[in-house]
Amino acid sequence: MRNGRAPSPDPGSGPSPGPHPPDAHAGILPRVRRPFYLPRNAWILTATSTVWSIGGAMSSPFQSLYFYNLGASVVFIGYLAALSSAIIAVAQLVGGYVGDVWGRKRAIILFSFVGVANGFIYAFIPDAGWLYLPVVVGSVAGIYGPLFSTALTESMEPSLRPRGIASYSVINTLPSLFAPYVGGLLVAHLGNVEGLRIAFFLSGAFGVAGISWRALTLEETHPPQARVTFLRFWRSVLRESRAALRVAGRDVYLLLYYAILSAFAVGLTASFSILYFVQSLGVPAWEYGAFVGATSLAILLLLFPAASLAERVGLKKAVVLASLSVPLNQYFFTLAKDVDELVAWSVVSGTGTAFLGPPLTSLQADIVPRMIRGRIMAIFSALPLLASIPAQILGGYLYDVAPVLPFLAAVPPFVASFLVLLRIREPAHLER
Repeated sequence: MRNGRAPSPDPGSGPSPGPHPPDAHAGILPRVRRPFYLPRNAWILTATSTVWSIGGAMSSPFQSLYFYNLGASVVFIGYLAALSSAIIAVAQLVGGYVGDVWGRKRAIILFSFVGVANGFIYAFIPDAGWLYLPVVVGSVAGIYGPLFSTALTESMEPSLRPRGIASYSVINTLPSLFAPYVGGLLVAHLGNVEGLRIAFFLSGAFGVAGISWRALTLEETHPPQARVTFLRFWRSVLRESRAALRVAGRDVYLLLYYAILSAFAVGLTASFSILYFVQSLGVPAWEYGAFVGATSLAILLLLFPAASLAERVGLKKAVVLASLSVPLNQYFFTLAKDVDELVAWSVVSGTGTAFLGPPLTSLQADIVPRMIRGRIMAIFSALPLLASIPAQILGGYLYDVAPVLPFLAAVPPFVASFLVLLRIREPAHLER
């Protein structure tokens, strides 16, 4: 959960607009001359997300610490995370259809601004009793998530998607190199509450700048369609989602199982990492921000090698190799006792994330038939979020018993998700 988010592309809220023409020069320039690959709409989404991320990266790593110091217990934090996931799951299912009815651009811009407003709400709430308001508002902003991610991937040539996702990730990761450290300094000098109030306010301010730019420059890729009643709309969501799943194919189901298992594992730990660092390991907030920056630096340096690896060995092999590190890294995290071990963990964590990100996103796009991609991407967003709900609640109770328990409990589902990945086949057009 970020400023109300489960997984999503922007800092304010992890994925369906219609096709966008590929870069006119994509098939002309030799690959060695175009390590960065971002067609126009993908570049606009990337650049505006990066501006927003400057403020978001100051606040989001410390969100649970802010909740705790406003008076929320760890169990309550788990329930807030579960509430966020439940709302975002519905919002992500709705997102693709809102884009159909309103048009892609209008839906992305409107709900991006809802996410921006959420930063300001966090900055001004007086105590933990008000946390429901920004959690709900930020979760509703997740409606635009499927539109964002599908717009990003569908603007790219399939064979260049790993490179395109790497380009997006490199640029969007830049604020995470320094902004979490700045957020930690705000906490160190102004306190856990006042320092983070400023961080959340800056998240809103940078969001206004980034999304205003997005509103002025983003191209419409799918014109508005005929409006339908609210009841027909929901019937259509359920009917079309079921129809898409019926024709999705074996590998789509396997990747969906992988996403669900991974989401359950992440749900056990995501809301409690900052508390574990600060409370159990005694790490100051500014040092935690530096660890986040070190992880981001490792990701930044390795994203293009990760894309190149995927292009050479195939998406499935690249994803399997990278995902093997996840359960191991989770286990080693629970053994870390001093700063040196934590630095090593953060770098290894960033390495695994970098090598997993571009090929996994590309694999997801490639195995889903284009005609149902919007609906399936919404399902890929919604079902893992639903799976994370019991994990987030359980994680709060486990942390209350012993802070290390949620992190140990996450290892088995990570192992299970890796075993599921082994059964997925390489997409046909990338088989070697």
